[in-house]
Amino acid sequence: MEGSAAQGPVEPLRTPATWSGLICSVLFCDVAGFGDPARDDEDRRVVRQVTYGILLAALEASGVTDADHYREDRGDGALVIVSPAVPTASLIDPLADRLATALRLHNHRAGAAVRVQLRVALHVGPISADAEGVSGGAIIHAARLLEAPVLKDALARTGADLGLIVSPFVHDGFVAHLHGPIDPAAFERVEVKVKETSTEAWMYLSRATRAPAVPEPSAAPPSADPRRLDRSTVFHGDITVHGDLIAGDKIVYEE
Repeated sequence: MEGSAAQGPVEPLRTPATWSGLICSVLFCDVAGFGDPARDDEDRRVVRQVTYGILLAALEASGVTDADHYREDRGDGALVIVSPAVPTASLIDPLADRLATALRLHNHRAGAAVRVQLRVALHVGPISADAEGVSGGAIIHAARLLEAPVLKDALARTGADLGLIVSPFVHDGFVAHLHGPIDPAAFERVEVKVKETSTEAWMYLSRATRAPAVPEPSAAPPSADPRRLDRSTVFHGDITVHGDLIAGDKIVYEE
């Protein structure tokens, strides 16, 4: 109809309906400390802009086109469902390495309020799609991996730019066979306990751009001085003193 021809381009389906029930790669990511009170709303806007820029560029450089993935914004990160046609291995190498490189370049010159530490979880499984979005056990499992305390603690402790955690299936099927810049031996097996989920996973940390803040050690008390002698003054019988007498707790240093 003539009226229809005058309309703009048809919007694509909001969900990957053709992938429903198929085995897809599920990539979850979020920014560590996104809600930190040290950030204001402008800082968070910049962090979101940087995060999406890095993520989308890494996906494209890894051969994942717009048509190959579906994305949902999660405020402090994103859920990405990748087409069954895309090899899961490409979401580790080169994608993880490209994420780490881009984060390192950004964080090298970024102030603390807009620094980006990224947590990423990867799993594989069937997904379901409807008019409102996507769901499925594989998505829930990836979300649990992303919230693993061991991953959060490792990022906070090391200051790493990127923390990647993958399911045993992804590790055994893909990570173990990597021959790129990411060494399979750099993945550590960890325990994950989140809500009703208790499982194993494999964790990889990229090199830290900046070391985490370490509190200054407190001054050692006098008793810690190895030269101190613990002596007391004890008087027995009659005492006659000529000149000054100093008694009580004092420190005597041996040469």
